[in-house]
Amino acid sequence: MSDEDFSRKSFPWLRAGFDLEGYVGALAAWLVGILMGIVWGPLFWLGFLAAIVILFATRTAERTSPEGEGLITAPTDGLVASVGGASPPDELRLRGGDWTRVRISVGPTKTNGIHAPMDGAIDHVILETGDPAAFAAMKPDRPGLAVAFVSLESGSRAVGMRFATGGLGPRLEIANESGDAVRLGRKIGTLRLGGWCDLYVPGSVDVLPRVGQTLICSETVIGRFGSTESELFERDVETEAPVPSEAEPSLDEASTKESPSSESQVDEPIEAELVIDEEDELTLEELGGEDPDPSEAEDEDVSEMFARLRKEAKKIQDED
Repeated sequence: MSDEDFSRKSFPWLRAGFDLEGYVGALAAWLVGILMGIVWGPLFWLGFLAAIVILFATRTAERTSPEGEGLITAPTDGLVASVGGASPPDELRLRGGDWTRVRISVGPTKTNGIHAPMDGAIDHVILETGDPAAFAAMKPDRPGLAVAFVSLESGSRAVGMRFATGGLGPRLEIANESGDAVRLGRKIGTLRLGGWCDLYVPGSVDVLPRVGQTLICSETVIGRFGSTESELFERDVETEAPVPSEAEPSLDEASTKESPSSESQVDEPIEAELVIDEEDELTLEELGGEDPDPSEAEDEDVSEMFARLRKEAKKIQDED
């Protein structure tokens, strides 16, 4: 799929044009018409009409193919004329007996591109020249038409195509040869001024377009290998809740660890120990003693005073 932003273009719908040979051929026919008109006026319109036909025969358009596994898209522009079971022509060399034919009628004003309907490789190509007397392909099986047989395969998957158009002029061309790998939507040939396209798909493929539906080559989905019609456009979206890793706990666990409940805070006892170091300074009020006489304190030896204080502290600890 293209990522181009078409909203920035002045004419996003203008994706069609003409081949270079179309411009050259139309100009040449127009000049010939002018020269013929000098001889006799009405002859100018013959050249003018030829220029219009040449432009229609060389009309092209850009296509954007859908993305998907096993898709089958329309190989040409046109109208679905019929859908049903049919035996493929022997020229296509398709194996098996269960096939569905999608017959497409290509109008003379449609784009002339033939695009690969699937991913794969071209198995073989057969071209049959037509009779110039058969100018218009009114019927797909009319004698004298120019016919091309193209089959594509990819492993067990295969499709076949039969193209038919008028026999006058270079109306039908296949640009690729046998063995060429092609992608879905790639242009592989040219079908000018309308004709017919018979697309053969396996009978197991559910064909989506109905009779009378207009097809856009390389964009309209015909079907898909290995899928039913109801499964074709289903999109399975798997939504899985993220699983927290061991290194990153979930929010509930984190809140439990960081914010304990009030009950746990109330039930937990607060233990406090009173440690009395022998070297700590104790006042007489803490020991329960009375203020000593200043005169006795001066006469008392310092070592004896500390010894007495230790005894009083030990006595208090034993009572506790």
